[in-house]
Amino acid sequence: MRIFGYFILMLLFFWEISFGFVPESYQITEVKHYVTSENIQILLETTGKIDYQSFFLHHPERLVLDLKNTNVGFPFQDLTINEGGVNKIRFGNYDKDIFRVVFDLIYPVKLKIFWVENESEKKYQLVIEFSSKNLKNEENRELVAAPTELRPKRVVVIDPGHGGEDPGAIGPGGTQEKDITLDFARVLKRVFDENGNYKTLLTRNSDYFLPLKERIKIAEIHQADLFISIHADSNHNRYTRGASVYCLSLQGASDEATRCLAEKENAADLIAGIPLSENNDLNLTLLDLALTENINQSLRYGTLALREIGKVQLLKFEKPKQAGFRVLKTAEVPSILIELGFISNPQEELRLKQKEFQLPVAQAIVSASTQFFAFPREETLLPQSVKATEKQ
Repeated sequence: MRIFGYFILMLLFFWEISFGFVPESYQITEVKHYVTSENIQILLETTGKIDYQSFFLHHPERLVLDLKNTNVGFPFQDLTINEGGVNKIRFGNYDKDIFRVVFDLIYPVKLKIFWVENESEKKYQLVIEFSSKNLKNEENRELVAAPTELRPKRVVVIDPGHGGEDPGAIGPGGTQEKDITLDFARVLKRVFDENGNYKTLLTRNSDYFLPLKERIKIAEIHQADLFISIHADSNHNRYTRGASVYCLSLQGASDEATRCLAEKENAADLIAGIPLSENNDLNLTLLDLALTENINQSLRYGTLALREIGKVQLLKFEKPKQAGFRVLKTAEVPSILIELGFISNPQEELRLKQKEFQLPVAQAIVSASTQFFAFPREETLLPQSVKATEKQ
Protein backbone atom coordinates (compact mmCIF):
# COMPACT_ATOMS: atom_id res chain seq x y z
CA MET A 1 0.00 0.00 0.00
CA ARG A 2 2.88 2.35 0.90
CA ILE A 3 4.60 1.57 -2.43
CA PHE A 4 1.38 2.35 -4.26
CA GLY A 5 1.16 5.68 -2.42
CA TYR A 6 4.72 6.57 -3.42
CA PHE A 7 3.84 5.67 -6.98
CA ILE A 8 0.86 8.04 -6.99
CA LEU A 9 2.98 10.86 -5.56
CA MET A 10 5.67 10.34 -8.18
CA LEU A 11 3.02 10.27 -10.90
CA LEU A 12 1.57 13.57 -9.69
CA PHE A 13 5.08 15.06 -9.50
CA PHE A 14 5.93 14.21 -13.09
CA TRP A 15 2.45 15.26 -14.24
CA GLU A 16 3.04 18.71 -12.75
CA ILE A 17 6.45 18.96 -14.40
CA SER A 18 5.15 17.85 -17.77
CA PHE A 19 1.86 19.73 -17.96
CA GLY A 20 1.80 22.30 -15.20
CA PHE A 21 5.00 24.18 -15.99
CA VAL A 22 4.44 27.69 -17.28
CA PRO A 23 7.53 29.59 -18.51
CA GLU A 24 8.25 32.75 -16.53
CA SER A 25 7.45 35.90 -18.45
CA TYR A 26 9.39 39.14 -18.27
CA GLN A 27 8.88 42.77 -19.12
CA ILE A 28 11.05 45.55 -20.51
CA THR A 29 10.15 48.50 -18.31
CA GLU A 30 12.43 51.20 -19.68
CA VAL A 31 15.02 51.92 -22.38
CA LYS A 32 17.94 54.27 -21.76
CA HIS A 33 21.05 55.19 -23.70
CA TYR A 34 24.37 56.82 -22.86
CA VAL A 35 26.95 58.11 -25.34
CA THR A 36 30.65 58.62 -24.67
CA SER A 37 33.59 59.37 -26.93
CA GLU A 38 34.33 55.64 -27.05
CA ASN A 39 30.95 53.94 -27.27
CA ILE A 40 27.20 54.04 -26.89
CA GLN A 41 25.33 51.91 -24.35
CA ILE A 42 21.68 50.96 -24.73
CA LEU A 43 20.19 49.81 -21.42
CA LEU A 44 17.08 47.66 -21.33
CA GLU A 45 15.59 47.71 -17.82
CA THR A 46 13.85 44.36 -17.26
CA THR A 47 11.98 42.46 -14.56
CA GLY A 48 14.32 39.46 -14.78
CA LYS A 49 17.28 37.88 -16.52
CA ILE A 50 15.93 37.04 -19.97
CA ASP A 51 17.22 34.42 -22.38
CA TYR A 52 18.19 36.12 -25.62
CA GLN A 53 19.84 35.60 -28.99
CA SER A 54 21.53 38.25 -31.12
CA PHE A 55 22.78 38.39 -34.69
CA PHE A 56 23.78 40.93 -37.33
CA LEU A 57 22.10 41.56 -40.68
CA HIS A 58 23.93 43.42 -43.42
CA HIS A 59 23.14 45.82 -46.27
CA PRO A 60 21.82 47.71 -44.42
CA GLU A 61 23.61 47.08 -41.12
CA ARG A 62 21.33 45.94 -38.29
CA LEU A 63 21.62 44.16 -34.97
CA VAL A 64 18.69 41.89 -34.12
CA LEU A 65 18.02 40.97 -30.48
CA ASP A 66 15.42 38.25 -29.81
CA LEU A 67 14.14 38.03 -26.21
CA LYS A 68 12.21 34.98 -24.96
CA ASN A 69 8.87 35.29 -23.12
CA THR A 70 9.09 39.06 -23.01
CA ASN A 71 6.77 42.03 -23.49
CA VAL A 72 7.12 45.76 -22.95
CA GLY A 73 5.57 48.11 -20.46
CA PHE A 74 5.24 50.94 -22.97
CA PRO A 75 3.78 51.44 -26.48
CA PHE A 76 5.74 50.06 -29.45
CA GLN A 77 7.39 53.22 -30.72
CA ASP A 78 10.59 53.59 -32.70
CA LEU A 79 13.32 55.35 -30.75
CA THR A 80 15.56 57.60 -32.81
CA ILE A 81 19.12 57.72 -31.42
CA ASN A 82 21.30 58.89 -34.34
CA GLU A 83 24.46 58.79 -32.22
CA GLY A 84 27.41 56.47 -31.76
CA GLY A 85 26.69 54.46 -34.86
CA VAL A 86 23.05 53.72 -33.90
CA ASN A 87 20.32 55.34 -35.99
CA LYS A 88 17.10 53.90 -34.59
CA ILE A 89 15.70 51.19 -32.29
CA ARG A 90 12.54 49.31 -33.31
CA PHE A 91 10.37 46.92 -31.31
CA GLY A 92 7.87 44.23 -32.26
CA ASN A 93 6.50 40.73 -31.59
CA TYR A 94 8.33 38.24 -33.81
CA ASP A 95 6.67 35.05 -32.54
CA LYS A 96 4.28 34.04 -29.78
CA ASP A 97 7.18 33.72 -27.32
CA ILE A 98 9.79 35.97 -28.97
CA PHE A 99 9.98 39.75 -28.68
CA ARG A 100 12.33 41.33 -31.21
CA VAL A 101 14.40 44.51 -30.88
CA VAL A 102 16.12 45.77 -34.05
CA PHE A 103 18.94 48.32 -33.95
CA ASP A 104 19.35 50.18 -37.24
CA LEU A 105 23.06 50.96 -37.50
CA ILE A 106 24.73 53.80 -39.35
CA TYR A 107 27.89 51.75 -40.00
CA PRO A 108 29.44 48.44 -38.83
CA VAL A 109 30.18 48.38 -35.10
CA LYS A 110 31.82 46.24 -32.47
CA LEU A 111 29.31 44.70 -30.07
CA LYS A 112 29.29 43.66 -26.44
CA ILE A 113 26.19 42.45 -24.56
CA PHE A 114 26.11 41.75 -20.83
CA TRP A 115 23.83 41.74 -17.80
CA VAL A 116 24.05 44.08 -14.81
CA GLU A 117 22.12 42.58 -11.88
CA ASN A 118 21.04 43.69 -8.45
CA GLU A 119 19.52 40.55 -6.95
CA SER A 120 18.62 42.15 -3.64
CA GLU A 121 16.58 44.88 -5.30
CA LYS A 122 15.41 42.61 -8.13
CA LYS A 123 16.75 45.02 -10.74
CA TYR A 124 18.17 43.84 -14.05
CA GLN A 125 19.73 45.70 -16.97
CA LEU A 126 20.63 44.17 -20.32
CA VAL A 127 23.44 46.34 -21.66
CA ILE A 128 24.04 46.50 -25.42
CA GLU A 129 27.33 48.30 -25.96
CA PHE A 130 28.40 49.48 -29.40
CA SER A 131 32.09 50.40 -29.40
CA SER A 132 32.08 52.12 -32.74
CA LYS A 133 34.99 54.53 -32.56
CA ASN A 134 37.82 52.03 -32.87
CA LEU A 135 36.12 50.14 -35.68
CA LYS A 136 35.55 53.33 -37.65
CA ASN A 137 39.19 54.31 -37.24
CA GLU A 138 40.33 50.84 -38.31
CA GLU A 139 38.12 51.00 -41.38
CA ASN A 140 39.40 54.47 -42.26
CA ARG A 141 42.99 53.27 -41.95
CA GLU A 142 42.18 50.32 -44.18
CA LEU A 143 40.65 52.62 -46.79
CA VAL A 144 43.77 54.79 -46.82
CA ALA A 145 46.35 52.01 -46.70
CA ALA A 146 44.45 49.43 -48.73
CA PRO A 147 42.83 50.50 -52.00
CA THR A 148 39.55 49.20 -53.34
CA GLU A 149 40.97 45.90 -54.60
CA LEU A 150 41.39 44.64 -51.02
CA ARG A 151 37.75 45.19 -50.05
CA PRO A 152 35.74 41.97 -49.64
CA LYS A 153 33.85 40.99 -52.74
CA ARG A 154 30.07 41.19 -52.69
CA VAL A 155 28.42 37.78 -52.80
CA VAL A 156 25.66 37.42 -55.39
CA VAL A 157 23.57 34.27 -55.72
CA ILE A 158 21.89 33.79 -59.10
CA ASP A 159 18.93 31.43 -59.24
CA PRO A 160 17.96 29.96 -62.64
CA GLY A 161 14.25 29.30 -62.20
CA HIS A 162 12.65 25.85 -62.59
CA GLY A 163 14.71 22.83 -63.70
CA GLY A 164 14.49 19.04 -63.95
CA GLU A 165 10.92 17.76 -64.01
CA ASP A 166 9.72 21.38 -63.79
CA PRO A 167 10.16 22.90 -67.26
CA GLY A 168 8.46 26.20 -66.42
CA ALA A 169 6.67 27.95 -69.25
CA ILE A 170 7.02 26.57 -72.78
CA GLY A 171 7.14 28.85 -75.81
CA PRO A 172 5.24 28.34 -79.10
CA GLY A 173 8.49 27.07 -80.65
CA GLY A 174 8.98 24.50 -77.87
CA THR A 175 11.59 26.46 -75.89
CA GLN A 176 11.47 25.60 -72.19
CA GLU A 177 11.81 28.29 -69.56
CA LYS A 178 14.22 26.18 -67.48
CA ASP A 179 16.72 26.22 -70.36
CA ILE A 180 16.42 29.97 -70.92
CA THR A 181 16.96 30.75 -67.25
CA LEU A 182 20.03 28.52 -66.91
CA ASP A 183 21.60 29.84 -70.10
CA PHE A 184 21.08 33.46 -69.05
CA ALA A 185 22.25 32.80 -65.47
CA ARG A 186 25.58 31.53 -66.81
CA VAL A 187 25.99 34.69 -68.91
CA LEU A 188 25.08 36.86 -65.91
CA LYS A 189 27.56 35.03 -63.70
CA ARG A 190 30.34 35.59 -66.23
CA VAL A 191 29.61 39.34 -66.40
CA PHE A 192 29.61 39.60 -62.59
CA ASP A 193 32.89 37.67 -62.41
CA GLU A 194 34.52 39.85 -65.07
CA ASN A 195 33.63 42.94 -63.05
CA GLY A 196 36.08 41.79 -60.37
CA ASN A 197 34.10 43.09 -57.37
CA TYR A 198 31.77 40.14 -56.98
CA LYS A 199 31.78 36.51 -55.98
CA THR A 200 28.87 34.77 -57.71
CA LEU A 201 27.20 31.41 -57.22
CA LEU A 202 24.45 29.60 -59.13
CA THR A 203 21.77 27.72 -57.22
CA ARG A 204 21.90 25.12 -60.02
CA ASN A 205 24.37 24.71 -62.88
CA SER A 206 22.62 21.92 -64.75
CA ASP A 207 19.13 20.59 -65.42
CA TYR A 208 17.77 19.36 -62.10
CA PHE A 209 14.94 20.29 -59.76
CA LEU A 210 15.60 22.34 -56.64
CA PRO A 211 12.85 23.18 -54.08
CA LEU A 212 12.08 26.86 -53.68
CA LYS A 213 13.15 27.07 -50.04
CA GLU A 214 16.49 25.41 -50.86
CA ARG A 215 17.26 28.13 -53.40
CA ILE A 216 17.05 31.02 -50.95
CA LYS A 217 18.73 28.89 -48.28
CA ILE A 218 21.83 28.74 -50.49
CA ALA A 219 21.96 32.54 -50.42
CA GLU A 220 21.57 32.61 -46.63
CA ILE A 221 24.24 29.95 -46.05
CA HIS A 222 26.75 31.86 -48.17
CA GLN A 223 25.75 35.17 -46.51
CA ALA A 224 24.89 36.63 -49.90
CA ASP A 225 24.56 40.35 -50.45
CA LEU A 226 22.05 39.87 -53.30
CA PHE A 227 19.75 37.10 -54.53
CA ILE A 228 18.52 37.25 -58.13
CA SER A 229 15.95 34.72 -59.36
CA ILE A 230 15.77 34.50 -63.16
CA HIS A 231 12.55 33.61 -65.03
CA ALA A 232 10.78 34.06 -68.36
CA ASP A 233 7.12 35.07 -68.32
CA SER A 234 4.16 33.74 -70.30
CA ASN A 235 0.73 35.04 -71.18
CA HIS A 236 -2.34 33.82 -73.06
CA ASN A 237 -1.91 36.88 -75.28
CA ARG A 238 1.02 36.04 -77.56
CA TYR A 239 1.66 39.74 -78.21
CA THR A 240 2.45 40.57 -74.57
CA ARG A 241 6.12 41.37 -74.14
CA GLY A 242 8.66 43.15 -71.96
CA ALA A 243 10.80 42.53 -68.90
CA SER A 244 9.62 43.01 -65.33
CA VAL A 245 10.95 42.83 -61.76
CA TYR A 246 9.16 41.48 -58.70
CA CYS A 247 9.77 41.67 -54.95
CA LEU A 248 8.22 40.04 -51.92
CA SER A 249 5.08 41.52 -50.37
CA LEU A 250 3.70 41.15 -46.84
CA GLN A 251 0.35 42.72 -47.70
CA GLY A 252 -0.92 40.99 -50.81
CA ALA A 253 -0.06 41.44 -54.46
CA SER A 254 0.28 44.71 -56.37
CA ASP A 255 -2.49 43.58 -58.69
CA GLU A 256 -4.38 40.49 -59.83
CA ALA A 257 -1.93 39.66 -62.61
CA THR A 258 1.00 39.74 -60.18
CA ARG A 259 -0.90 37.54 -57.71
CA CYS A 260 -1.52 34.98 -60.46
CA LEU A 261 2.14 35.07 -61.48
CA ALA A 262 3.24 34.45 -57.87
CA GLU A 263 0.84 31.50 -57.60
CA LYS A 264 2.23 30.06 -60.83
CA GLU A 265 5.85 30.40 -59.70
CA ASN A 266 5.02 29.10 -56.20
CA ALA A 267 3.44 26.00 -57.72
CA ALA A 268 6.85 24.81 -58.94
CA ASP A 269 7.27 22.62 -55.86
CA LEU A 270 3.93 20.91 -56.48
CA ILE A 271 5.28 19.50 -59.73
CA ALA A 272 7.89 17.62 -57.70
CA GLY A 273 5.31 16.52 -55.14
CA ILE A 274 6.33 18.91 -52.35
CA PRO A 275 3.27 20.17 -50.40
CA LEU A 276 3.07 23.92 -50.05
CA SER A 277 2.68 23.55 -46.29
CA GLU A 278 6.27 22.34 -46.05
CA ASN A 279 7.45 25.67 -47.41
CA ASN A 280 5.56 27.80 -44.91
CA ASP A 281 8.57 28.12 -42.63
CA LEU A 282 8.37 31.91 -42.62
CA ASN A 283 5.05 33.07 -41.19
CA LEU A 284 4.23 36.33 -42.91
CA THR A 285 1.34 37.10 -40.57
CA LEU A 286 3.84 37.85 -37.79
CA LEU A 287 5.51 41.19 -37.39
CA ASP A 288 9.02 40.67 -38.71
CA LEU A 289 10.88 43.93 -38.67
CA ALA A 290 13.99 42.58 -40.33
CA LEU A 291 11.94 41.13 -43.18
CA THR A 292 10.14 44.43 -43.73
CA GLU A 293 13.44 46.30 -43.94
CA ASN A 294 14.82 43.69 -46.32
CA ILE A 295 11.81 44.16 -48.61
CA ASN A 296 12.52 47.90 -48.69
CA GLN A 297 16.09 47.21 -49.78
CA SER A 298 14.84 44.71 -52.38
CA LEU A 299 12.50 47.34 -53.81
CA ARG A 300 15.38 49.81 -54.01
CA TYR A 301 17.50 47.27 -55.88
CA GLY A 302 14.57 46.28 -58.10
CA THR A 303 14.01 49.91 -59.04
CA LEU A 304 17.64 50.26 -60.08
CA ALA A 305 17.52 46.98 -62.02
CA LEU A 306 14.45 48.11 -63.97
CA ARG A 307 16.02 51.45 -64.79
CA GLU A 308 19.15 49.82 -66.20
CA ILE A 309 17.35 46.98 -68.00
CA GLY A 310 15.01 49.56 -69.52
CA LYS A 311 17.96 51.07 -71.37
CA VAL A 312 18.49 47.88 -73.39
CA GLN A 313 15.18 46.00 -73.26
CA LEU A 314 11.49 46.88 -73.45
CA LEU A 315 9.85 46.89 -70.02
CA LYS A 316 6.40 45.65 -69.14
CA PHE A 317 6.27 47.72 -65.94
CA GLU A 318 8.21 50.82 -64.88
CA LYS A 319 8.29 49.88 -61.20
CA PRO A 320 8.78 46.61 -59.31
CA LYS A 321 5.60 44.67 -58.56
CA GLN A 322 5.07 42.78 -55.31
CA ALA A 323 3.46 39.50 -54.25
CA GLY A 324 4.09 36.51 -51.99
CA PHE A 325 6.85 34.82 -53.99
CA ARG A 326 8.13 31.93 -51.86
CA VAL A 327 11.56 31.95 -53.45
CA LEU A 328 12.07 35.53 -52.18
CA LYS A 329 11.08 34.88 -48.55
CA THR A 330 14.15 35.86 -46.57
CA ALA A 331 14.97 38.48 -43.98
CA GLU A 332 18.70 38.33 -44.68
CA VAL A 333 19.29 39.00 -48.39
CA PRO A 334 17.85 41.70 -50.69
CA SER A 335 16.07 39.56 -53.29
CA ILE A 336 14.35 40.15 -56.60
CA LEU A 337 12.76 38.00 -59.30
CA ILE A 338 13.43 39.11 -62.88
CA GLU A 339 11.16 38.08 -65.74
CA LEU A 340 13.43 38.57 -68.75
CA GLY A 341 10.57 38.70 -71.24
CA PHE A 342 7.64 36.66 -72.53
CA ILE A 343 8.51 33.21 -73.80
CA SER A 344 4.91 33.02 -75.05
CA ASN A 345 5.67 35.81 -77.54
CA PRO A 346 7.24 34.19 -80.66
CA GLN A 347 9.62 37.11 -81.22
CA GLU A 348 10.74 37.29 -77.59
CA GLU A 349 11.08 33.51 -77.45
CA LEU A 350 13.76 33.79 -80.13
CA ARG A 351 15.43 36.83 -78.57
CA LEU A 352 15.66 35.22 -75.13
CA LYS A 353 17.99 32.58 -76.62
CA GLN A 354 20.29 35.05 -78.36
CA LYS A 355 23.57 36.25 -76.87
CA GLU A 356 22.90 39.65 -78.46
CA PHE A 357 19.96 39.96 -76.06
CA GLN A 358 21.42 38.20 -73.03
CA LEU A 359 24.71 40.10 -72.73
CA PRO A 360 23.33 43.69 -72.61
CA VAL A 361 20.65 42.67 -70.09
CA ALA A 362 23.27 40.95 -67.93
CA GLN A 363 25.48 44.04 -68.08
CA ALA A 364 22.50 46.17 -67.06
CA ILE A 365 21.87 43.98 -63.98
CA VAL A 366 25.51 44.21 -62.92
CA SER A 367 25.43 47.99 -63.38
CA ALA A 368 22.33 48.17 -61.15
CA SER A 369 24.08 46.03 -58.53
CA THR A 370 27.09 48.34 -58.48
CA GLN A 371 24.83 51.36 -58.02
CA PHE A 372 22.90 49.58 -55.26
CA PHE A 373 26.05 49.18 -53.17
CA ALA A 374 27.39 52.62 -54.02
CA PHE A 375 24.38 54.73 -52.96
CA PRO A 376 23.28 55.34 -49.35
CA ARG A 377 20.50 53.07 -48.20
CA GLU A 378 18.10 56.00 -47.68
CA GLU A 379 18.34 57.08 -51.32
CA THR A 380 15.79 55.50 -53.62
CA LEU A 381 16.26 56.11 -57.31
CA LEU A 382 13.21 56.22 -59.57
CA PRO A 383 13.30 54.86 -63.13
CA GLN A 384 14.19 57.46 -65.72
CA SER A 385 13.82 57.33 -69.50
CA VAL A 386 12.74 53.70 -69.58
CA LYS A 387 10.79 52.08 -72.35
CA ALA A 388 7.66 50.52 -70.89
CA THR A 389 4.46 48.92 -72.11
CA GLU A 390 1.36 47.81 -70.23
CA LYS A 391 0.09 45.48 -72.94
CA GLN A 392 -1.71 42.39 -71.76
